[in-house]
Amino acid sequence: MRTLFLASLLALTAALPASADAVLTKAKAVSKEGPLYAFDVDVDDGKNQFRMTVDQSQPNGQRVVKFAPEVSTLKGDSAKKADMLIKKTAGDIWCSSFAENIPADAKRVSETPVSATYSFTPLPGKADAQSASAYKFLKATATIDKSTGAILAYEMKSPKAFKPMAVAKIDKLSMKVACKPLPDGRTYIESLAFDLKGSAMMQPLDQKEVRRISNLTPLQKSGFGSP
Repeated sequence: MRTLFLASLLALTAALPASADAVLTKAKAVSKEGPLYAFDVDVDDGKNQFRMTVDQSQPNGQRVVKFAPEVSTLKGDSAKKADMLIKKTAGDIWCSSFAENIPADAKRVSETPVSATYSFTPLPGKADAQSASAYKFLKATATIDKSTGAILAYEMKSPKAFKPMAVAKIDKLSMKVACKPLPDGRTYIESLAFDLKGSAMMQPLDQKEVRRISNLTPLQKSGFGSP
């Protein structure tokens, strides 16, 4: 009887899920809600240097309230990119957004008294279908504040070349994000560096861009929310 009981108990224990990592649980629970902000975004893609002022309290699609240089002075691809940035910039700068890319089985690879760093294959989260197909080829790391669950740094890169679809080959893909805390406890993307090399439809791909966010000013009259 004791042997049967012990065997049943061991089988039940093996069937239970592993204990959730408390720091990852905190990261998943961090809210974007809080004061709305205005801020500057500097964009440098090697060919263009733009500065946008973004107001999170404005309607989506209208949150870029200043743009330099003047769009009317731009031509060709520079004008097209400026137009895209003005229309598509939503103002979601919160590092908590990266929590959706972290799987429950992310492996803790290092830690300090205040933070823990995890390694994992990133989940696509809310990425569109075309982008989502690349995530399984990537490796990612995230550094998280142990006490608050705030994401302090995030990085994704391709360990080797891959083909996300038949007509495209990616030789190199990397994205590195540094986060900075605000007084309200949330962390925002202070800098983001993106690098992509490869080919698609027999045309070369070579995209490099750095974005830096600065001069955050709370919009006291606009209340709380999340763009």
